[in-house]
Amino acid sequence: MPKLAAPPIFWEGPDNEQIRKVSLAVRHIIAGKTNNYFDVTLVADATETIVSRDRVNIDSKVSLTPSSASAAGALASLWVEVSFGKITIHHDSQPATDRSFAGTVIG
Repeated sequence: MPKLAAPPIFWEGPDNEQIRKVSLAVRHIIAGKTNNYFDVTLVADATETIVSRDRVNIDSKVSLTPSSASAAGALASLWVEVSFGKITIHHDSQPATDRSFAGTVIG
């Protein structure tokens, strides 16, 4: 069974306060603020780039959207590996420093 992230410490407190915080969280989710977005630029002259994310586990799915033309060109030759707390993006070694992506994590 995968290791799941513990709820943040601020969830502790009286019941009415917890209900308020859950309501606020649902409101944010409806507004699209799900805290699963990240930006990453591939490391130049390297073959992998690592992104640390506390809530990533082996069942997480990562989606990358290129933010530049060079990133779009790199998309065909990269692959993503997830482990507990870490996203590793394997890619070709290029000197370009503008291979940027917008990423999302589900699960």
